[in-house]
Amino acid sequence: MKKSIMLSMTSATSCRNILLTLLFTLSVAGCGDALTPQPYVFDMTRINQDGSVNDGSDFSKRPWACVRDNQSGMIWEVKIPGPGLHSINNTYSWYDPDQESNGGYAGKANGGTCTGSECDTDSYASAVNAAKLCGLSDWHLPSRFELNTIVDTSIFFPGPTLPKAFFPEDLPGKYWTDTTFKTRRAGAWVWRFDYGSDYVVEKTEALNVRLVHATPKAPTAAPQSAK
Repeated sequence: MKKSIMLSMTSATSCRNILLTLLFTLSVAGCGDALTPQPYVFDMTRINQDGSVNDGSDFSKRPWACVRDNQSGMIWEVKIPGPGLHSINNTYSWYDPDQESNGGYAGKANGGTCTGSECDTDSYASAVNAAKLCGLSDWHLPSRFELNTIVDTSIFFPGPTLPKAFFPEDLPGKYWTDTTFKTRRAGAWVWRFDYGSDYVVEKTEALNVRLVHATPKAPTAAPQSAK
């Protein structure tokens, strides 16, 4: 009788061990799936200089001047390879004379090398707005968060880590954001599009600029109090 009971207990233990092994295997497989997320899919529309939608008929000539991110609503400047206001080779120092938005340090005026405007971020935005790029006149330097939304993490070094179907650019560049580094007001955040990562640089450095247009959200009406 004891032997029979021992055999039953052994069988039960073996079954339990098999079940635990199967569950552990499934758990590990689930963790593996979680660690390999799918690449982000960009949904964008190409926009011509006059603000019209590019129909794609002359795609090889790459004539569009901007792209609209249909998920965020933001519109982005597209750089050109040759000289001019939107040249990918232009560089600018970080400069914002407005004490309400410069994080406590204005930066440096006209500290880059460029064509079409004075070579700082404030002057460049003013020049692009005056030219009404893609029919818009409220372009601005993007925030650290905004610029992150166009980083294509499926592209590796040396980049450019951008969705190439919409940003047909050969040079990765290092692009200013409007975000001052909190613990050092003389520095600001920069996204580098070779590695697709951000870091902090002194505002006096000469780097690239890519402007954004973002439609302000309408203020939400305050709920009426119950009477």
